[in-house]
Amino acid sequence: MTNAVQDSLIRRKRMQGYETLYLPGTDHAGIATHTVVEKQLWKTDKVTRHDIGRAAFEKKLWEWVNHNGNTIQTQLRKIGASLDWSRYRFTMDEMLSKGVI
Repeated sequence: MTNAVQDSLIRRKRMQGYETLYLPGTDHAGIATHTVVEKQLWKTDKVTRHDIGRAAFEKKLWEWVNHNGNTIQTQLRKIGASLDWSRYRFTMDEMLSKGVI
C-alpha cells in the first residue's frame, strides 16, 4: 500500500512538470530480518544467535537475504512502479557499508 501511494504521488508530480526521482532500495539487515532468522534458528536447530556466535549468525542473515531479499523489488517491478532502478541500493552493499564505517 505504501509503495502504491508513493508511486502515485511521484507520477502526479511528474505529470505536473516537476523533476522527480523515486529511489529504490531495501534494508533487509534490520530488526525484522534479525527476528525472523533468530526464530528460524530456534525452530530448526533449537539454538540462539548467542549459541552460534556473531560470524555464524551473520552468515545465516546473508543466506536469508540471498534467498528472500528480492521479493519486494520483484513485486514493485511487476506492478510497474516508476522507480529509477539503475540506482537501486541495498543497505549492506559494500559501497554503503564503507560510508557508514
